Amino acid sequence: MTDTRVIAIANHKGGAAKTTTAVNLAASLAQDGQPTLLIDLDPQGNASTWLGADADTAGPSVFDPGHPFGSLVRASSVAGLALLPAAPSLAEAERRLAQDRSAETLLSRLMPRAALAEWRYVIIDTPPARGLLTINALAAADRALVPVEAHIMALTGVVQILGTIRLVQESCNPALSLLGFVVCRFNTRNRHCAEVRERLAAKFPRQVLNTVVRENIRLAEAPSFGVPIAAYAPSSTGAADYRALAAEIVAMP
Repeated sequence: MTDTRVIAIANHKGGAAKTTTAVNLAASLAQDGQPTLLIDLDPQGNASTWLGADADTAGPSVFDPGHPFGSLVRASSVAGLALLPAAPSLAEAERRLAQDRSAETLLSRLMPRAALAEWRYVIIDTPPARGLLTINALAAADRALVPVEAHIMALTGVVQILGTIRLVQESCNPALSLLGFVVCRFNTRNRHCAEVRERLAAKFPRQVLNTVVRENIRLAEAPSFGVPIAAYAPSSTGAADYRALAAEIVAMP
């Protein structure tokens, strides 16, 4: 596999459907025949447990010395989707990374492109904070995908993540670009949600994706069953929306 695309899912604001997007986008890509790896860099490990790994009993993290990148990857509950799960030591990684002069680029050094060659897409789930774990994800990525909740208060988070992306571009990864914003938790019966998307599109006319992820109770239920929405409720609007998001991303140059 060549031309691997590394996408960091990032938003400093909690409640943006970041992990939901990471898991369901990765699963939809895999089910579309795109070999995909999901890297869970959030110490909470929600993406890992969703896909069948227990973060509390997981092995070392990607930042722990003496463990080659490839040895940490395992199968997930989804065919075609590999998982590098979160580990308990990620909670201490921020402190340890702060002592490294080149901490921002450690992840990209630990997972060279040659180690990613078997996957078409690598999706990185990040913590809801502007810390060194998120910076590492962006420094290792080609593009950043920003989920945005369809609520007016969520627009403040857009400014913050754009500032972080700019910082990473200027300091250590000039090749990083913004893939776009995907509006999530969109209630089609609520005019406020439409207004939020309109405001976002007015300010970033080329960077708001066509796909919106509609509010759907099945999306909230799926983690309890350890499978993505496409397996839990394949006919739901949530499954349709993440299939559409995956198709939109695959179609991008």
